[in-house]
Amino acid sequence: MITKNIITLTDEGLLNRSRYYNDEEAFREIFDRYWAKLFLYAFNVLKEKETCEDIVQTIFIDLWTRKDNIEIENLSAYLYKAVKFQIFKRFRDSKITVQHEEHFMLTKLEHNMTEQIEANELSAHIRNFIDKLPQQRKVIFELSRFENLSNKEISEKLNISLQTVKNQISSAIKYLRKSIQLFVLLF
Repeated sequence: MITKNIITLTDEGLLNRSRYYNDEEAFREIFDRYWAKLFLYAFNVLKEKETCEDIVQTIFIDLWTRKDNIEIENLSAYLYKAVKFQIFKRFRDSKITVQHEEHFMLTKLEHNMTEQIEANELSAHIRNFIDKLPQQRKVIFELSRFENLSNKEISEKLNISLQTVKNQISSAIKYLRKSIQLFVLLF
């Protein structure tokens, strides 16, 4: 078993450990990260504790049993969509009133707004981290990531070696990854 602090792993890292190593500890961390959030999301719509617990439990059981067969690019988005699907399924099965559906749509709007605010905050922090890079590294990184220039094109444009471009991009990515992880832990 890989010895790495589970708590510091990204969602993708936890999924990979769950999938490829059948790591229950990694899956438990996913469960711990998302159970309460998913429950609250469902509860804000349905207002039924047991039903919401069942929905969230079903989602995690399904995630564990299908972990080898599903492609997930964004775990958070996948889990929230799964909750949304289960809620719609409950609406359909129990013929919940239009009032509940309207309430669900408002809750969804609130959730989307919250996600957008969080994404904007993270984006601002990432921009701030980029601005703190040494000038040459910042220029090279921005040409690579924002202007989509190849390493060779950057090398020619700035009249520097291809290896320097690669080294600077690698250093920038390492710095940004570390800064973002620290930010997320403190957020």
